Amino acid sequence: MSKVPISQVKPGMVVEKPVYSPIDNKLLLTYGTRLRDSMIKKLKSIGIKELEIADPYTIFVKPIEKMAVYMKDTYEHVIKKYSSDQPEGNLTDNMIEIVSMVKNTVSKICMNNDILEFCFQMKVLKDNRLFKHAIHTSVFSGIVAGALDLKDDMFDIMVGGLLHDIGCLEMPFLIGLEKKKPQEELLWKEHPSYGYYLSLQNNISRSIAEIILQHHENWDGSGYPKQLKGEAIALGARIVNVCSMVSHHIHFENMQPYETMEYLYGGSKIFFDPKIVDTFISNITLYPLGALVRLTTDEVGIISNVRSNRGPRPIVTVYFNRFNKPLSQPTKIDLGKERTIFIKEILD
Repeated sequence: MSKVPISQVKPGMVVEKPVYSPIDNKLLLTYGTRLRDSMIKKLKSIGIKELEIADPYTIFVKPIEKMAVYMKDTYEHVIKKYSSDQPEGNLTDNMIEIVSMVKNTVSKICMNNDILEFCFQMKVLKDNRLFKHAIHTSVFSGIVAGALDLKDDMFDIMVGGLLHDIGCLEMPFLIGLEKKKPQEELLWKEHPSYGYYLSLQNNISRSIAEIILQHHENWDGSGYPKQLKGEAIALGARIVNVCSMVSHHIHFENMQPYETMEYLYGGSKIFFDPKIVDTFISNITLYPLGALVRLTTDEVGIISNVRSNRGPRPIVTVYFNRFNKPLSQPTKIDLGKERTIFIKEILD
């Protein structure tokens, strides 16, 4: 960085420091502005004598711009993980159309600076699981919204899923804490309320703020913070409740997808809206077609069919025995019929 007389300033140079008017102290140019000829003439006319000019090899990328690119890449990775460009790789025929809508909504989300600011705060936390959890919840919520034909509400529901835990930014020391003291548990149960007010104070719509506020309300009224019950809970919040639970169990509890889905089945009509549970299970496969997996028998194979059975019970073509030796002839195991065998891990 160096001070350059205005007479030597040329178009294409980049301002290293903000420039203020000597007349009324108003901001004229922000940090990182690339100068044009008209700008230089204007600065000369109002009496600017010199500018702080950046070294020509310096790049100027604002954190929020970096976040937008990173967000879009992360969204695309997660969407690809749980959907396929091939119809047979999805549980329903209309999944390709739904995913297209989800991707369009992602583009809108990544252009909103107010949303990006919250995401940046989540991303720079020492525990990056909160950010991953947010993206997964948002993708799941968008797919469920599309499956329920909530096209007009998809943006609000996906953003509600993305920002549902922003109240945790006020209590980062509790994120991922397995055992909480009574007073910590009470504080934790306030994070939906914290998130509600934070969102409203930062230009997030009230409909999204209500999803944030209600995402821990349960179908039977046992949730918090207001113990709402059944359809008194906003539909978007009911969707995010289901989707965030699935993501939370995967990212914070290290549960296998089949264990998470069993919890989802068990919580239907108790914690979760049964219609949302059914929609999730019928449209989202947590085990992608073509994935290399290890079974609880320690055999290794490839998921060859996700359509035959609902939920986490695909058909696996086994190529290696439990000693990792190749089979002379691959065998198919239908996990919908072999109820004592599960997928232990995805090896991709």
